[in-house]
Amino acid sequence: MNALRLTILSTSAAALAACASTPDTPYPSLAIRDAERASGQYPVPQGDCAVESPDAGGPLQPAPPVPPPPPSIPARLMEQASQLEAQARAAHADFERAVPATRAAVRGAGAVGSKSWGRAEVAYANLRSLRGQTAIPLADLDTLVATRSVAGQPVDRIVAARDAVAQLVEQEDAVLVELAPNS
Repeated sequence: MNALRLTILSTSAAALAACASTPDTPYPSLAIRDAERASGQYPVPQGDCAVESPDAGGPLQPAPPVPPPPPSIPARLMEQASQLEAQARAAHADFERAVPATRAAVRGAGAVGSKSWGRAEVAYANLRSLRGQTAIPLADLDTLVATRSVAGQPVDRIVAARDAVAQLVEQEDAVLVELAPNS
């Protein structure tokens, strides 16, 4: 049994040593051969795109890279972003118009459970609802930015619209914090 193992081991070592040795001649070229062109597998280059092959003694010159055109934002997408920003600005205007009445109701709120307290709570809830109307276009703009960014498309103008709407929402949040009734 040991003699068989020794024979297998020495045969395997000799075979692996033969694989690891370097050849006496260089490896063949991987360039397209004339026979491949003659069979129609690869067409013969014509005109300006015909380049000398390395076998003919000339260097193979790659074509200079052509830079891709800069991507642009489609007009319909810009229109959508503009519409979302306009919706947010309209909702913000409604919010701004409701602030004085809410401020007066919150200042005049009486004890918990009183009519004035109830009016203040309703006015504050209405103001929070108007803030939500401003935040909806912000969420849609965030979605546009995320999907376009993942696709590798430009988003600069959409980000500018989103940032403008985010600023409106931050202003509204500050007013809501200021007016928050003590429940």
